[in-house]
Amino acid sequence: MATPDPIPAISEPTVMFVINRAWSPDADARATYDATRMYWRVGAETRERAVYALGVAGGVVRGAYRIEAWHAGPEKGRWGFDGVPAPELGVVGTSVERLAPPRGAANPVRLYLDGIPRAQKKPLAAIAHELNLEPLARIMYGQRELFHSNFLAWFFDALPDLAAAVFRDLTTDDPSSAITERHVERERENLDLVMHWPGAAPLVIENKVFSLPERAQLDAYRGKTARWKGAPAQHVLLSMSPPRETVEGWTYLSYQELSERIDVALAESGDRSSYEIESVRRYSRVVRLLSALLDTTIVRAPDESAWLDDSELAEIDSKQTRMALRKLRARRVEERIAVEGPRIGWTGATITHGHPLVEWQRVVRLDGVGDDVPIEAGWQYQEGQFRLFVVTPHLAGRSDSDKRAREEFAAAHPELFDFSPLREALAPLDDVVRPPDRFGHFAPAFVYRYVKVPDLSVAQLIAATRIVNDMLESAQA
Repeated sequence: MATPDPIPAISEPTVMFVINRAWSPDADARATYDATRMYWRVGAETRERAVYALGVAGGVVRGAYRIEAWHAGPEKGRWGFDGVPAPELGVVGTSVERLAPPRGAANPVRLYLDGIPRAQKKPLAAIAHELNLEPLARIMYGQRELFHSNFLAWFFDALPDLAAAVFRDLTTDDPSSAITERHVERERENLDLVMHWPGAAPLVIENKVFSLPERAQLDAYRGKTARWKGAPAQHVLLSMSPPRETVEGWTYLSYQELSERIDVALAESGDRSSYEIESVRRYSRVVRLLSALLDTTIVRAPDESAWLDDSELAEIDSKQTRMALRKLRARRVEERIAVEGPRIGWTGATITHGHPLVEWQRVVRLDGVGDDVPIEAGWQYQEGQFRLFVVTPHLAGRSDSDKRAREEFAAAHPELFDFSPLREALAPLDDVVRPPDRFGHFAPAFVYRYVKVPDLSVAQLIAATRIVNDMLESAQA
């Protein structure tokens, strides 16, 4: 499940309708059109000028239409439109995150009567500065997932009607439910949140901010809820980033959509000034800013540097958040390499010793090594080092003799550590191969050499992957 591209510019006057409540992922073209076209509070100027209408749910454009006429709705002051699809805009499936107003978007009708502007990348440092001004963000930095789960549980308890407007439609009705009072559970069988309403199936929310759980973990959670009495629980994966693939039995809810749901519910709430309402409003703003912060890790173009700018990251007060952003960027780069690189081998991304690392490797069959010995070879990029490496499980060990055996093996296969085919792709490339006259080791089985390349682009890493794969193909017996 890829991260959507940002919405492109639209030169004509445009009106955007937030259709979170009326739209669902299984909605067909007609249902999306109906959810978008009626009925909204729009003024005479909007009706006169607007050329296009967009239906937005979950921060993503679900439908785009050229407006042909407006008609009055059954409720005074509300209007609907008749229109036709507008594929010429190329906006369906794109994200409107970049258009989110800086202090939330309580009105479900958003006007761009001068058109939608071109995307302008907001510096990471500017977003970090805005976050640092938010007291809730300061609390969040130290707790992350725990903060969000605790806040949403408080929200459920403190503002029942508003919470129902935000969450109730995410679960199904259960007339036979034994629940007589609404309540929320924290950490029931290790589940982050379980929301209960009379007459409804339980709503399970698994909350992830910077990371995603493994499929096995989600399957295990479904196994737990399957034993509960009553209608089957509904499962929601609440995350800043979409899962890499659809996970059966789970509905993905982005924090961007959560913020939109909150803002729409706030707009329809009669209470505009209480402490509780203001807390939820500020939380929605923090979520939008955090979502924008994570969007800075997306690879928008192949000529971008593989890593985030350290000087901009320094503007973020939380060391944990800086580290999480570095790791997320490494994962985004890894995903790009996996998609655009060779169809063989596998990629990886992590943080070690405080620095992001991305890698690619594959199995290699070498002359003189048995077919049952899975030698792995490839490259790593970390902290300005581009490494060529080999993993030798048949020589694994931590003793000096094990280390010598690995070094002798590596010396017997210099073709696995040849940087010369990479000089053009990795330019400007340091001519010195390190360690000089020997090999580096990570016990128990990892052998490597490296060159210094301080700032590689994503495109350079993709090109290097293809070249290294060709080298390893040639090296095979």
